[in-house]
Amino acid sequence: MEIPIYTSSIEGLELIETFLWEPEHGAPDIDLHLERMCKSAGKLKFKFESSKIREKIHKINSENRLRCRLTLTIDGKFNLTTAVLQPNSKKWIIGLSNSVLSSADPWLLHKSSNRELYDTERAKLPDGLDELIYLNERKEVCEGTITNIFVKKGNQWLTPPLTSGCLPGVLRRKKIEEGSCKVGIITFSDLKEAEKITVGNALRGEIDAVLSH
Repeated sequence: MEIPIYTSSIEGLELIETFLWEPEHGAPDIDLHLERMCKSAGKLKFKFESSKIREKIHKINSENRLRCRLTLTIDGKFNLTTAVLQPNSKKWIIGLSNSVLSSADPWLLHKSSNRELYDTERAKLPDGLDELIYLNERKEVCEGTITNIFVKKGNQWLTPPLTSGCLPGVLRRKKIEEGSCKVGIITFSDLKEAEKITVGNALRGEIDAVLSH
């Protein structure tokens, strides 16, 4: 049964898309980002008009790769900010969060400002860790604070299903559609025994990861 979402109970709620802009290619994944925002807007009863947003993005001009952050309010007002994107380290050390996600939480499917847990834990990452990974109430792997996760099991790369409790990330979608990974439940044992782990999002790309012990 579908779980209702009551947006009116969250003051100042915004939808968010964070995307890459490059001098050579502009915003290569913008169609997928706006499609996701449009779906969430429809679900959450936000007013959404993509043409003005696209026009604003088209006017971006920089010699640097940029981190772009788009926010949308329920009445359709949007804001776009940019900052120079700093390069990732080549490998991230990931740890397990002590917080447990609920696979039934409908907010996990929407990128919005209703993400206090992620923001709080990311701001207080323990020394030596680049990312925290969440499990749900069934001890299935879900996602990181800002990334989806990909695990190599045998000859197959897997990423958790949305039913485990994770954001339908743009990078995740691209990898599924191109066939480089399949959707499948990942247990914590799978994570510990994985031949290889990567984490990532459309902004930062895919990053090799190692589980901290």
